[in-house]
Amino acid sequence: MKISYDKWYPVVQPQTSVQTEAFAKRVERLDAERALNTQIAQQVKKFHQYEYEIYEYRMRQITINIDITNLKREIDKLV
Repeated sequence: MKISYDKWYPVVQPQTSVQTEAFAKRVERLDAERALNTQIAQQVKKFHQYEYEIYEYRMRQITINIDITNLKREIDKLV
């Protein structure tokens, strides 16, 4: 009489449904992380665009102020 190894030490194999559920959960988690990362990246990009627009506006103001000062000096020289 031959005794099988599995009888005394049962080998438990994961069921395919458990594997597919774990894979589906992992896919959901990774998709959520990817969506969050893209949303954050878009917000950061928008922030940098606004920052650059503010920089351009300030530089334009400074340039206009310098031009006005120079014109005043030229007028003072003429008068």
